Amino acid sequence: MKMITLLLGMLSPLSFVSAAQPDPGHTANVQAVRQTVQQTPDRFTAFDTMNGVSLNDTKQEVLAHKGKPLKVTPDPFTGCSAYVYQDAAVVLCDGIVDYVHVGAAAGKMQINGSWIPLSKYRVADALGQPQFRAEDGDVYLRGHHAVKVYTDPETGRLAGVDFFDQASE
Repeated sequence: MKMITLLLGMLSPLSFVSAAQPDPGHTANVQAVRQTVQQTPDRFTAFDTMNGVSLNDTKQEVLAHKGKPLKVTPDPFTGCSAYVYQDAAVVLCDGIVDYVHVGAAAGKMQINGSWIPLSKYRVADALGQPQFRAEDGDVYLRGHHAVKVYTDPETGRLAGVDFFDQASE
């Protein structure tokens, strides 16, 4: 009978034998795995929208979602235009969203319909470990889309967030 139990234990990582006799080292491993899971939340396996705007949206779709902007600022060098709203600036190039910027003054951002307060710690808690750290902030990647969280070098506080297609950068 012990031989059968041993074989079952080797074949099944979640065997009743290990559950019945917990190993002290196993508890430490479970805690490490839980911390890793908490650092990489699965609710953001993709970045689809920021503040209700997709990177695939056209000018007409942005206007339908967000309404009339507070102002439109054209860039004569790139031919792009920033549609400035109270909660975000949506930059359109050739009639398609190029990127979305949310300034720290907005106080919060919305990713895939979930609101996140704009503080370094709340964003890091929501998005997990960044894939890249730069002098001016952290970059989070999900597929071809990226979110960059800019940090003020003097205060260390969150300065703003950009949502963009990493292939275009």
